[in-house]
Amino acid sequence: MHVKAFDYLRVLAETGSLRGAAQKIGITPTALTRQLEHLEYFFRTPLFEREQHGVRLTAAGEVVMESAGRVSRELAISHRRVEDLKGLRRGTVRIRASGSTLTSVIAPALDALHRDYPGLRFVIEMSGAPQIASALLSGEADLGLTLFAPDLSELTLCARLPVVHSAIMSPTHPLRNNTNISLHDLRDQSLSLPDAGYFVRQAFDRVIRPGEPDFDPVFMSGSFDLQIDLAMRGCAVLLLPEFTCRPLIDRGLLCAVPLPARLRVPTALDLLRASHRPLSHAARVTSARIGEIMARLT
Repeated sequence: MHVKAFDYLRVLAETGSLRGAAQKIGITPTALTRQLEHLEYFFRTPLFEREQHGVRLTAAGEVVMESAGRVSRELAISHRRVEDLKGLRRGTVRIRASGSTLTSVIAPALDALHRDYPGLRFVIEMSGAPQIASALLSGEADLGLTLFAPDLSELTLCARLPVVHSAIMSPTHPLRNNTNISLHDLRDQSLSLPDAGYFVRQAFDRVIRPGEPDFDPVFMSGSFDLQIDLAMRGCAVLLLPEFTCRPLIDRGLLCAVPLPARLRVPTALDLLRASHRPLSHAARVTSARIGEIMARLT
């Protein structure tokens, strides 16, 4: 039985057609059927059945297909580890990160890594903190970089940057010269915040004392890029860690005003990996480089 047969079963489930699956894979229907028969022989049970308008997986086929993704990921991890043993400077590193870290941390780290290790390949996906943790535990990602990381014993902390939120705004904003900004000041401005489903919004909502009015943002979005654009246009004030906007602040396109102590939500930027899965050489090098960038932001 060839390990590719697991992928073939997955494609068959997606297309619902032997012919369609064969075309997508790039083999003949006969060759596909033969591989699937080998898989059925291995499990000693039918994994799919023909119907009038195609094929569908049996209950056993569904179980095998669920395992197929995990098998593929574990094989990829094993392949990277074998490459390490062979001393090759190549491999793929999969990173899950929050959008606010891309410009200030991920981009400079990848720039340096690509110059030093041109054979490496990187896959970067944006996710929220819970999704990042899930991807690390399932093997879909090697490294995760996020604020408000969940407290999971299955994750190992590779690097940490304590952060403080500031009011981020246009350099022409009327509050730009304030030494700090009060809650009253913020309520008089056009705020842009994520909705209550985001940890950062929940953290800010918790600082509101009984009897005080809640935050009433004009703009609600989880898109970091949109929030930055609104601030640069002068139509919104953001509540973000200063490091997330550092390149734009250095270029004079945004400015940061400190928040009072009672509005400083405690959090940190955490670089994480799954505790039960050793990193490949490529992922270790990447982790070290990201950690160096984080250290410079302190």
